[in-house]
Amino acid sequence: MARLAGPEGVEFTHQLGIETARNTEGECVMELVLEGRHMSRAERAHGGVLFTMLDTAMGRAVISRLPEGQGCATLEAKINFLRPIQHGRIRATGRLLDMTRRTAYAEGTLTDADGRVLARASGTFFLTETMQQAERERV
Repeated sequence: MARLAGPEGVEFTHQLGIETARNTEGECVMELVLEGRHMSRAERAHGGVLFTMLDTAMGRAVISRLPEGQGCATLEAKINFLRPIQHGRIRATGRLLDMTRRTAYAEGTLTDADGRVLARASGTFFLTETMQQAERERV
């Protein structure tokens, strides 16, 4: 069951202009058309923008396999930046690879419009009983 983690237009990724292209069971694809606001001082896409896309795509892939109302939180994530990009449409694909009672493992790939791999990521996610957790709750 594909669902967004927050109200349309309020969530951080929407503020960046990131759109969900597809969210199926165990996989999420997100896209972004790069603009000036996404660039670093070196005039290429900022690593934080690229990481946000991959982390969100992986997290949504995990959430897509959870019962309604449950969520996840990133425990750890690793990214390898393989090539810079300065313009165009980019696509992050997150895939759930393994899930236990309390954690999930996902991987993600970021590509440009020509299918060239820009970055790869992997992450471990803590599964939560609710989508939102109080600040005091420990994961």
